[in-house]
Amino acid sequence: MVIRHIDRGTKLIIYEELQQRAVSDEHEAVFRYHESEKMLVIQCSWLYENFDRLNLGAQLNISFGSESTVNTFIGAPREKLRGNGLVMVEQLTNIETKSRRQFDRDEIRVNVNVYGAPESKMTTSVTEKPDGNPDLTDISFDISSGGLCIVTNTLLSSKYDPNYIVEFALTEKDRFLLPSRIVRKSNYPRTKIGRYDYGFQFIFDNSPEEKARLTRAILNRKLMHR
Repeated sequence: MVIRHIDRGTKLIIYEELQQRAVSDEHEAVFRYHESEKMLVIQCSWLYENFDRLNLGAQLNISFGSESTVNTFIGAPREKLRGNGLVMVEQLTNIETKSRRQFDRDEIRVNVNVYGAPESKMTTSVTEKPDGNPDLTDISFDISSGGLCIVTNTLLSSKYDPNYIVEFALTEKDRFLLPSRIVRKSNYPRTKIGRYDYGFQFIFDNSPEEKARLTRAILNRKLMHR
């Protein structure tokens, strides 16, 4: 797909990235028109109002799609245009299309504790939960072998963001402490059960056996709750 194939009025979700890490919440935008092969004009009040306060070298993660697919590309803000929150954005990467079912997500509701953690914890096996109270305690919205989602009324904040340790149990025997990175922060949750929608991706770099154990535990729970 190329930007000239995007329909006028298509809703977009954008957030600011710095060194491939999210440094802002997600915000809604609307595609207005393409100025050239790589230049597009979007309408976004957040981007327009914060244009001059963006980080040096900031990029925009831009996504749109349907119920079955999501399209994502990276852009750079180039110019504020006159009126109605219009901003010129340059497309920096190709548009990548993925199935929303890259991982089968099951609506599994379990208690989850989320702890901020340093980068060094992201590539090691976690055997003990971090000291102190969790940064967030709530109930999962869905879980897969790749990650989980929490929809909550609690704002998640940590000095270690986006790195976290996620703690949950699918059964009495199937308990998990998994290094995770937050890959989605949204103020526009998919349901009305909470104000914030957080998506976590599990990191299995040094513990592939944990991914296999989690996959089995999800299957066992599904069989138990048929």
